Amino acid sequence: MREKIKARLLTQADEKILLSCGVDPASLKYLKPKLQHRVILLQGVKLYVANILKQTMLSLGGDAAVHRDVISGKIVHSDCVLTGDLRHFRGLIEKLTLQPGLTDLAELIKKILIEAPSSLELSLCSNTYRWDKIPVIMGILNITDDSFSDGGKWIDPDHACDHAQQMMEEGAQIIDIGGESSRPGARAIDTAEEISRVIPVIKKIATRIDIPISIDTTKAEVARNAIDAGACLLNDISALRHDPDMLRVPVETGAGVILMHKRGTPRTMQKNTHYNDIMTEIYNFLDERVNTAIELGLNPSSIIIDPGIGFGKDINGNLKLISHIAEFKSLGMPVLLGHSKKAFIGEILDQSVDQREEGTDAVTSWSILHGVDIVRVHNVGRTQRTKKMLHAIMENV
Repeated sequence: MREKIKARLLTQADEKILLSCGVDPASLKYLKPKLQHRVILLQGVKLYVANILKQTMLSLGGDAAVHRDVISGKIVHSDCVLTGDLRHFRGLIEKLTLQPGLTDLAELIKKILIEAPSSLELSLCSNTYRWDKIPVIMGILNITDDSFSDGGKWIDPDHACDHAQQMMEEGAQIIDIGGESSRPGARAIDTAEEISRVIPVIKKIATRIDIPISIDTTKAEVARNAIDAGACLLNDISALRHDPDMLRVPVETGAGVILMHKRGTPRTMQKNTHYNDIMTEIYNFLDERVNTAIELGLNPSSIIIDPGIGFGKDINGNLKLISHIAEFKSLGMPVLLGHSKKAFIGEILDQSVDQREEGTDAVTSWSILHGVDIVRVHNVGRTQRTKKMLHAIMENV
C-alpha cells in the first residue's frame, strides 16, 4: 500500500512539537526563534534609517516595507513595516546597535519584542499589588441615579458596600466606584454632589475589603477625598486633562492612574466619531499622555492605559480597537478594556442593556486571548468563570 503523507497547519508551535519530530535538543535555541513571526510598524523614520532597515532585514532573510520614494530620496521620512521571525529581529537589533546613532532604535525594537508578562504588578499609594493571572477583574460600582446599566441600584451606602463585598467574593480584584455617570448624554454634576455620593461608600468599603479601590472621577477634589477615604487608583476618563489640578494628585499621593482616550464630553462625544486611522490616533494620544505623566513625576509602575471603548467611537471604531487591542501593549503599560454591556454590543446584537451579557462575555474572551491586563465589568461572577475556563484551555496549548 502506498504511504500517505499527512499535513496539518499548526495554530501554535513550540519546542514540544520540534522535539516530537526528533530534532537534536541542542538545536532548539536556533529553531525556536524561527517559529515566532512578528510584524512591527515604525513611524516617522528618517530616510537613511529606512534604507538601512530595508537592506539589513533583506540581508537577514526578513523584509521591510518602506515608502516607494525612499530609494529616490524624494521624501524625508517614511513609515516602515518590519516583518520576520525572532531570529531576523535579533540580527537586526545586533546590527543597529553597531550603527552610530541607532542604539535607541535598537532598544525600542527590543522592548516591543519582549513577550508581555502573564501577571500584573502595580504600585498604588506606596503599596505593591501583584496578580498572577491576567486579566485582573475590576468590578463596577456606580453610585449614580442615571448610569446606563445599574443607575440607582447602589445609591444607599449600605447596599453599595454589600454589593462590593459580593463582587469581591465572586472574584473582583479591584472595585471601581463612580459618582457621576459618563454614559453618552449624561448630565454633569458638581463636585460637592459627587463627593457626597462616593466618599461615604468608599469609607465603608475600605473597612470591609482588602483589594484596591478605584475612584472614577475627573475632579481633583473628589480624587483627593477618595484617596483619604481609602481609594488608591484614579480612573480618569479625561486622562488627567479635565481638571488642571488632577495631575498633582497621583504625583503627591502615589495613587495609580488610568489614562483613557475620549473625545468631547458625555453630552457631545458621540457626535464626532470619525477617525482617519483610529488605531494610530489613539495609540499616539495614549503615548503622549503616558510620556507627559512620567515627565511630570508619575511612577511608571502606577500607570494604566485605556483606549476608551464607546467614548467618541462608532461601532466599527470600537470593533477595530478591540480586534487590535494587543497593539497597545507596545506602549509598555498595562491595558484596561471597559466594554461591559455598552451600546455597541446592544446595537450589534439588537438587545437591551439587560440582554448584553453574552456579547460582553465574547469581548472579554477576546481580551483574555490577546493579553489585556484588566477588564472592567458589571457581572464579576460571569467574568471570573469565563477567565477560569479560558485559562484552562490556554494552559493546555
